[in-house]
Amino acid sequence: MGTRIGFRARSLPALITLALLLSSCSMAGVLAGDGESGTIALSIGGAGAKTLLPDIDMTPASFDISGRGPGARSFTRTTALTSLVIPGLVFGSWTVTVDVRNLAGTLIAQGSSTISVQTGLQTPLTIVPVPLAGAGKISLAVTWVAADVQSASIDAQLTPATGSPIALAFVLSAGSAACQNSTIPSGYYTLSLKLLDNGVLVMGAVEVVRIAKGATTSGTFDFSRVNNPGGAIAVAITPQMSNPLVVTMQGQAATLPVGSSMTVTASVAGSVGNVVYVWYVNGESRATGSNANPSFTVGSTLPSGFYRLDVTAYTSDGKRAGAANTLSQVL
Repeated sequence: MGTRIGFRARSLPALITLALLLSSCSMAGVLAGDGESGTIALSIGGAGAKTLLPDIDMTPASFDISGRGPGARSFTRTTALTSLVIPGLVFGSWTVTVDVRNLAGTLIAQGSSTISVQTGLQTPLTIVPVPLAGAGKISLAVTWVAADVQSASIDAQLTPATGSPIALAFVLSAGSAACQNSTIPSGYYTLSLKLLDNGVLVMGAVEVVRIAKGATTSGTFDFSRVNNPGGAIAVAITPQMSNPLVVTMQGQAATLPVGSSMTVTASVAGSVGNVVYVWYVNGESRATGSNANPSFTVGSTLPSGFYRLDVTAYTSDGKRAGAANTLSQVL
């Protein structure tokens, strides 16, 4: 049975909308001698979704807002509210920056934009903070019954929505393997993990994971049941995941006669636009589909044994992802 541990967080960005409400009043103190001033009214909103995430809380808890304007004027504010009015600003060009922090005070996202404050006008400014770019860590462990695998090796990689796959190196010992890599760029990936015996695939799994800057994404896979020439075995790998896309399957069967096939259709709850589906059998990529072709037919060429069918789903922008799987026995 394969399981995952250590994923805990929520996703970002938070959308911060700044409406600049301008007035023609004279201000004292910071604005003495300027004659006119402006006011920034901030409206702060957020949207979050659960997924297989690292060990860092990605829920916005507070917003550090700073601005720099004409003549080295500046302001700073910290708020947990969804709206904030900042009065007494001189007219001219202002650069506003938002740092998003979680409940522990850890910086989790940033965004900034520049706008010109003009007399008598109300000018909207939209800032979209995004998760911090940078490297995070992945920590993986794989276990199996040592007596069931003669010469073990692990073939694993992380594949982003766009770009080249990242190969993962494992250190092997009797009945187990471990991987530690702290140079993975932040973002979503498909993790493909295969256990080989003398170069022959005996079990595999596919998961969607997320990497965040400075955090660790952990997972443990227990391959206590593997396919081997000695006979049939029961393989049950049940991922437990929480992700932005809720993926479901229809048409799968628990058992299939040799030579028969089943057509499985994937779907994603809600309106998320175009979705790219990738189908895997026991960890090996077999087909790619989309909203127009979300189905996959499997089984007619498979010998007797146990087969895990995985499907991953990514939105077209690669910012949301999810997965589903089923286990079938060919008799």
